[in-house]
Amino acid sequence: MAVGGYRQKLIQLWNDWQVTTLVLLSFSLQLLFLATAGARRRAQPTWWKRTYFWALYIGSRFIATYSLGILSTLSTGDAETDIQAFWACLLLFHLGGPDDFAALTLEDNKLWDRRCLELVIQISTTVYVFVRYFPDDEFRRFIAPFALVFAAGVVKCVEQVAALRHATMEKLIESVLGKPDAGPDYADTMNRLDGIMRSGALPSLDIKNERVDRPNSGEYSLDPEANEPEGADYSEDEHVAIKTIRSAHALFSRFSVLFADGIFSFKDRQESQSMFFRKDAKWAFKVVEIELSFVYDRLYTKSSISRRTRLIIRICSLLLTLSASLLASLVMILHKSQYQQRHRCVTYALLAGAVINDVILLAGHVFSIESVVNSDWLNWCSIMFVKRRRWSDQMAQSNLITFCLRKLPCESDPWIASVCRRIRGNGGSRRGGQQVAALPYPAAAISTLAGEIRASDELQKLFERRSLEDQVCSGSFWRTYKQTKHVVVSKKLKDFIFEQLEEKERCLNKWEVERERRLELERKRKNGSGRNSPAPASAAPAPDSVSRSQHKTTTMYKALIGCRGDRVMKSEGIDGLRWSLEDREFDESLLIWHIATDLRFREEQPAVSVTAETRKHMEIARELSNYLYYIMVVHPLMLSSSTTMAIKRCRDTCAEARRLFLKDQIMATNAGGKGSSHRRRRHRNRAIVSEDNAYEVMFKVETPLHAAVVKGDRSKSVLWDGCSLAKQLRQISGGDESERDRGKEWRVVCKVWVEMLCFAAVHCGGYHHAERLKDGGELITFVCLLMTHLGMGKHYKTEVGDAYAHLSAYSAA
Repeated sequence: MAVGGYRQKLIQLWNDWQVTTLVLLSFSLQLLFLATAGARRRAQPTWWKRTYFWALYIGSRFIATYSLGILSTLSTGDAETDIQAFWACLLLFHLGGPDDFAALTLEDNKLWDRRCLELVIQISTTVYVFVRYFPDDEFRRFIAPFALVFAAGVVKCVEQVAALRHATMEKLIESVLGKPDAGPDYADTMNRLDGIMRSGALPSLDIKNERVDRPNSGEYSLDPEANEPEGADYSEDEHVAIKTIRSAHALFSRFSVLFADGIFSFKDRQESQSMFFRKDAKWAFKVVEIELSFVYDRLYTKSSISRRTRLIIRICSLLLTLSASLLASLVMILHKSQYQQRHRCVTYALLAGAVINDVILLAGHVFSIESVVNSDWLNWCSIMFVKRRRWSDQMAQSNLITFCLRKLPCESDPWIASVCRRIRGNGGSRRGGQQVAALPYPAAAISTLAGEIRASDELQKLFERRSLEDQVCSGSFWRTYKQTKHVVVSKKLKDFIFEQLEEKERCLNKWEVERERRLELERKRKNGSGRNSPAPASAAPAPDSVSRSQHKTTTMYKALIGCRGDRVMKSEGIDGLRWSLEDREFDESLLIWHIATDLRFREEQPAVSVTAETRKHMEIARELSNYLYYIMVVHPLMLSSSTTMAIKRCRDTCAEARRLFLKDQIMATNAGGKGSSHRRRRHRNRAIVSEDNAYEVMFKVETPLHAAVVKGDRSKSVLWDGCSLAKQLRQISGGDESERDRGKEWRVVCKVWVEMLCFAAVHCGGYHHAERLKDGGELITFVCLLMTHLGMGKHYKTEVGDAYAHLSAYSAA
């Protein structure tokens, strides 16, 4: 009986506080949204931060919707429930969401119609609550504030749906494509040409190329002088900051379609190159950082709606909520005795929260970085806007060998002890050892070798069973892989990447100058003395010869952006390492170089004779190697469309490496145990495998042949190809260990990794780049935009624009 009464009291307590608790929880989630939504773009992509924003996004919608459902079922005719019914319009206001967090992922933008249906149902529920409580006299006092907050909530909900719809990739493409363009009328030109020839006259065909800009290309100029701030009342730092912000926005307005895999003209290339002319890495990365911030706003916030519309909505919403707060407060003051204090306090808190929310959103809209772009009154804040960090500024690190060394059984592991007993039982017992020792030396060696072969077969079976147990106990293989660490993207890494990109740009410009020179010589040769007269159509070159030079330029661009280390080998005069780069899939080459770089780094790290420059190259190569390996493992679609083969290759390589380390671990443990003296002599120098000596375990295996020749191609492991490459890297400079020039080796390795990073960046789909912005951004996205702005992107498809043909009868006079 006592238990039943206690349960009834709990149920009654929950019924009394259920709506209040849910409404306060929804209000708390809105405050968290308001305080932390803006930090999402620069948050380190750890699992708990992703979980936090996911729970905040899903929970705020669920709690508000559930609370509306509870309010629709409360009994009527009571003043306490009538004031709770007023909370329905405030819950609808919460469902409008903050400005800085419209979408959790890009898929939410695609599902804007589903979100629209949800909001229609929630608005209908709010209207039902209003109609249900309308007959109560106590509720009619709140009709005016209810209607005002309801209007503000509906406006915010409509704004959210419109923002999601305008942030879809389809709308992004439409914003830059404009109307369909059929180009000049080819059929009409040919008909007129045929008519002139039929009349017996010799036609003259003069073709001029004229570029037609895209619809939004003239809105923000890429000319460096056009982004100069007006007036001379700014300090030098403010002048640079304003120019940086406006340059970033101009690039965003022109190149945002890159994230929808759009196309650009070579005129765009020339203009963006002029903007980065004689700029340093710090300025370039900061401009791209701000540009990506604009892209994030476009895809994940309500900034996809026009700035003027958002300003009108912010002002109207603030006026509505402020008026409703004053009216509702007046009602509660006049009829104070009819409402409980806790209900009045909750209502005051909700109204104050709504007003504060709109005030903060309006202030954030007015004092935003866009104000520096569109006007001059906020230029005094430009330095603060530029200094503010707008991405995580970190890159993830994963390492294959480190992963394979995780959770290796130690000497005290009972499984290790059982394996050692089985190995010793194959000829290592005391009696068996005495029998082997009594044999002549050749016979003893053969007997020992046969015993170890049997032990190796037994070890293979035990390893496979243990590997299966590990995967079952630790969960998903790939979930384990995602346990990564993050390092700061250092200044030296940014400088080195930008230096390599500038070197590519200089090579590209050199080709361009040579092309222009050849075209000029060809024009002079064809025109001769009559270069001022139009050429007859019969003397015009064939279409294939006209486009030959343009095709050659396009081929050069493709060759430059298609390099993934082979250009470095050619420039350094190294031919022996091309087997690891040419005629291989990119993920295969990446995995081979990751293993080789890691082994060489582990071997060279303890050296004290390494210069500071070489040490810098070693660290850059190691960081880029671990970063691209992380991308391949966790986000394989960013590197290749054939993710199945990449994943299989990585799994097989890890399995083979782990088997090697496990064998060495067992042999090292078994060396100190009982057994034949011959075996103890062979293994007495073995050490337990660890991070410090893992490279020694692999280098002890001779690799005169490629692994596929010996093992076949069912297993896609490239472990021994990476080991073979590491041994070849030792020989780049030649010489003894003490005299070898490590500088050249690590300079080559570092340049190869930068080329691989560039290759991966430019060939990654724009959708995948945009998707990673929600987790703080990726270095690979920065490199993609830098390459595009420096003229090395794959999206430059239009070379000459429109060609207009002017026909006339040829006259030799």
